[in-house]
Amino acid sequence: MSAKAAGLLTLLGGGLWLVDDPPPVVRVNKNNDLFAAWPSESMTGTVLEPECAFYNQSVVFSSELCSLFVVNRVAALHHRAAQRAISCAAAYGGECILSPEIGLALPAAFLYDHASASMHMLVAPKLLPHDAETVHVRISPPDGDGVTSTRTILFNRSVEVEYLDGKTKHLVRKTMEGNDAFCVQLLRHAFEPACWAALDL
Repeated sequence: MSAKAAGLLTLLGGGLWLVDDPPPVVRVNKNNDLFAAWPSESMTGTVLEPECAFYNQSVVFSSELCSLFVVNRVAALHHRAAQRAISCAAAYGGECILSPEIGLALPAAFLYDHASASMHMLVAPKLLPHDAETVHVRISPPDGDGVTSTRTILFNRSVEVEYLDGKTKHLVRKTMEGNDAFCVQLLRHAFEPACWAALDL
């Protein structure tokens, strides 16, 4: 830093804050498709890496497909979406997969269940009133370098959440703690507020 710049910072004192510009709002899939096509799934007899696109907080996903009508179509997508989530978790490690990371445009979180060795799909999770301690959580995408790709977010250590179970289609209310709670909150962070305004009814 030059002496001139340092003097300017000293002059401004504590009133100078560097604030990041808000991230751009983008579609999950370019053509606004509900579910992206993956070449790795169409190649027979060849093992290809899944086309996971891990969320790095550089964008926010749009609300265009955030509607109860779209959410109710989850029945036809559950098996394929859960398989993609398992593939991404296995290829890169991790127990939290967000729907945009597997090319699914409706908001859902996939949590790995050790007991059944499967992914549990939480569709449109709604946060309910809940008293909890807040903590700073360092987030890094599985395919990041662990240094420059990390960001820190203030999350609740536990959450009370209501969601549609992707497999059973039942409405579930549950208290989640630790990494599961962080995963749900990261999903909420990944989509623009208008998405949740449309779904949190």
